[in-house]
Amino acid sequence: MRKRRQERWRTVLSVVLVLCAVSYIGYQGFRSVFSGVTTEQAVEHSIFESIDATGLVFRSEQVIPATKKGHPYFAVENGTRVAKQSVIASVYNDVNSGHIEQEMAEIDAQIEALNAIRKDAGSNRLTLDIVKEQTEKTLYSLVRNTESGDLQAVGSSQFDLLALLSKEQLIVGKTVDFDKKIAELKAEKKQLKSRYQKPVDKIYASDAGYFVNATDGFEGEVDKEKLCAMSVSELKKRMEKQPKNDAKACGKIVSDYEWYMACVLPDSYYGELNNQLDQPGKVSLRMSFVLDEAIPATVISCEKDKDTEGYMTVVFRCDYMSAELSTIRKEAVQIQLKEHTGLKVPKRAIVIDENQQAGVYVRVGNVASFKKIKQIYSEPADYVICEEVNEDGYLRMYDDIITEGRDLYDGKIVG
Repeated sequence: MRKRRQERWRTVLSVVLVLCAVSYIGYQGFRSVFSGVTTEQAVEHSIFESIDATGLVFRSEQVIPATKKGHPYFAVENGTRVAKQSVIASVYNDVNSGHIEQEMAEIDAQIEALNAIRKDAGSNRLTLDIVKEQTEKTLYSLVRNTESGDLQAVGSSQFDLLALLSKEQLIVGKTVDFDKKIAELKAEKKQLKSRYQKPVDKIYASDAGYFVNATDGFEGEVDKEKLCAMSVSELKKRMEKQPKNDAKACGKIVSDYEWYMACVLPDSYYGELNNQLDQPGKVSLRMSFVLDEAIPATVISCEKDKDTEGYMTVVFRCDYMSAELSTIRKEAVQIQLKEHTGLKVPKRAIVIDENQQAGVYVRVGNVASFKKIKQIYSEPADYVICEEVNEDGYLRMYDDIITEGRDLYDGKIVG
């Protein structure tokens, strides 16, 4: 009896072991035939071959002498485009009068706006849809100006918002006491006027251009010829120089659209940059902390330095000026040399076949298919740019590139 029981247990154990082995073999077979994959679509992509550097800016700048008496209050903001002989600042004996004049001007604008709202209310020109649309735009401007730190614009947006809310109240039938609000504003202006002193002098723009409200000690330091002849050590020395505001100046005028940027670069780029001398638009400068778009530039000088092995000075000329560019001096810059456009391919998906042909596997239905690629540029990140080859067997746009999969081969069934 005992012997029969032992034989029965041996039989059961053998069956269990056989089932485990069959299950394992089946699982491995299923994985080899129906392995899950991850894909990424091949799309067109453009990238610039570029150099990261630090640039020093030189331009035509006229320093505005400081007033010998009183306190200047600027009538224009930093980076504003001004006309020749236009008023840049008013000079007051009292340090507060400039601010008071601005506050009184804002009160006058508020009174004018309230009168306009009252006039609109009597003409039945107000509609709720228009007011709601204007309110959304004003709220957006308020948030944007708050983020940028433009306090003057924030104040203007706040009043615009209050005016729109008043219009909305009028449309829905609520009473708004304009006379009371206007009387309060007039009383506030009268109180300000009692402390106000008229300006004793004015400061005018010496030339047309962009007004910058500070100096840094680099104004007029280097002309174009000297800049192009500057050695690596000289340029580095100027880059290390600390900006120093001139107490005898109250700003400057950037009077020309043409300006220059000088950089110290590895001389391994000499051949490429030297071939682009005096060819407008062949390179561009991107300063992401200044402007969103890249600025077209021309290489006007590319000089190796025999005393500083491995480096050279390069000078770029730009013919575009803006409020943002008028205030920069030393700036991080990405020099964009050449644009490459093609199919964007993940590096992790690239394989080499038995014929030493580079390619990727793509999913066609539920089958893996090997597609050849012709690489034209490898970016520093995780992708390469490949040429779109109009031949059978090559990767095409919108193919599903397999980026993750086990034991791939041409014709393998994938999930």
